[in-house]
Formats: sequence, C-alpha cells, structure tokens
Amino acid sequence: MSDYSIQTKNLQKRYGKKQALENLDLALHGDQIIGLIGANGSGKTTFFKMCVGLESITGGTIRILGGDPWKDMSIRSEIIYSMHDLPVVPTEKLKNILQYYEIAYPHFDREFADKMMDLFGLPRKKSCKQLSQGTKSLFHFICAMAARCQVTLLDEPFIGIDIEKRKMAYEILLRDYMEHPRTFVISSHNLAELDGVLSEMVLIHQGKLVFYEDMDTVREMLCRVSGSAEKITAFADGLFREQIIQRETGELGDALILHGSAGGDLAVSAKQAGLEIEAVSPEDVCVYLTTMGKEKQLGALWD
Repeated sequence: MSDYSIQTKNLQKRYGKKQALENLDLALHGDQIIGLIGANGSGKTTFFKMCVGLESITGGTIRILGGDPWKDMSIRSEIIYSMHDLPVVPTEKLKNILQYYEIAYPHFDREFADKMMDLFGLPRKKSCKQLSQGTKSLFHFICAMAARCQVTLLDEPFIGIDIEKRKMAYEILLRDYMEHPRTFVISSHNLAELDGVLSEMVLIHQGKLVFYEDMDTVREMLCRVSGSAEKITAFADGLFREQIIQRETGELGDALILHGSAGGDLAVSAKQAGLEIEAVSPEDVCVYLTTMGKEKQLGALWD
C-alpha cells in the first residue's frame, strides 16, 4: 500500500470548452482528515466523482491507495463517495439501503450504523423521499461512516443538518477516526466549523490547485495589519508589492492583508510602526487567496 491515499498527475477534466480541472497534481497523505475547499464551480465534486469513476478523465491519472481502483477490486471496495443527496431509489426504505451497504462494503459495521440511527432518531421504515434534507444528509453520513473504507469522500455532507446534530456528527467523525484511522476528504462551505476537525487542507480555485498544506501552516499564511490610513500608507510604501494581498479601507482606519504569520518579522515591523496585528483565519485565507482584485470590482458598484 502507498503512503498516499490519493495521487493525481496532470489530472484534467473538460466539459466541452469548459475546463473543470486543469493539470491537478496532488499526493494526499494517508490517515488524515483533509478539507477540500473551493467556491461553487471550483471542481470539488468533479474531483470526487473522478476518484470513484462517476466521471471520465479527460487527461492525466488518478491512483487510490497506490493502485487503479477500476482494475483492482480490492482497492475499489476501500473507497466510498457520499454526499447530502445521493441518487438512491427514492422509494427504498432506509433499512434496505443499510443492507445494500452491508453487502457492498466488506468493513461495513451494521451495529455501529444502527447505533447512529438510534442516536439521531432516524426512521428505518421510511424511504428517502419521505425525509427532510437534513435527515437525508444524516443518513448518508451514517452509511459512509459505518462503511469504514480506507478512503472516505464526503461531499458537502452536512447540508440541512441543524447545528446541534452537526456538532454530534463532527464528534462521531473524530472519535471513529481515532478508533479506526483512515483518510477522510471533506468538502464544505462551512470551513469555520471544520477548522477544529481538519488536519490538512486542499484549496482549489477554477479547477487549479492553490495549495495543499497542514492546518498549522494555513493558520500562519496571512496576517492583518490595521491602523490609521496615514500609518498604513507609510508602512505599505516600504513593502514589496507581492507581500500585499489586499488593502481595505474603512471609516475607522485602513488595513493590509499580508503574506506571513502574525508572529513573523513583517508583523513585528508593523507593530513597531504602531499598527495592530492579528492572524487571518483559515476560512478568510481561502477567501483572500481566491478573490484577489474582486474588492475593486465591488467598489465599482457604487462609483
């Protein structure tokens, strides 16, 4: 087995003239909880579906656990793709769907699935079409967790689930990950909630890789320097252009978003210049690195 859970080389996907993924090179570490982050249309779902053969590959290669899952059935049974609204037969009762999972996945823990069904109060005799969106999301999450595949791909798994149950789901994921280490790759729009769950993050934008880093590195990527417009201007004049991500202007003062840690040399210099320093959250790191230049477009709305 490879030390990497998923490896891609020059991975490409086109839909006609639209390039959904472009020369994506990744080597995702095994036994990690990895966030796959990006705006709508960035290629997250396309990537997941290509990993499990639901989308064809335009160019490049994908390897799962070091091999080709479509040639090696032992690998194919070790990867599961789940989302908030899987295309199951809408009239099929949940108890029957659980049986299908039990047949399809060799490590499926039916006892664990039943315990989660009871914990969340899911009705086994109802069909998916009778469920609310939140309940469907929970059911698909339960099936994916109980399958205990070596690679678990969760695509926006918590849509429609209320905050209390989402917290329970995060706790289940972390505890079962510790009991049964494996690779989770989770796409979500709610990175603030996932911040304490993830060990690593992949950021993609318009089908291209922005970065793949551990969460400690992401938390140290950017900092925010704020103060009066005069002090900010004077400080910015001494910087290289590539050090500045963005300048923000407000009624109470201005701010610079800079490359580097809130405890780094640049931040120390800013503090000596009488400016305030704070770290930029991983969620905002993703926003700043994928929307550079958009603030000018927004400002133009009121010109």
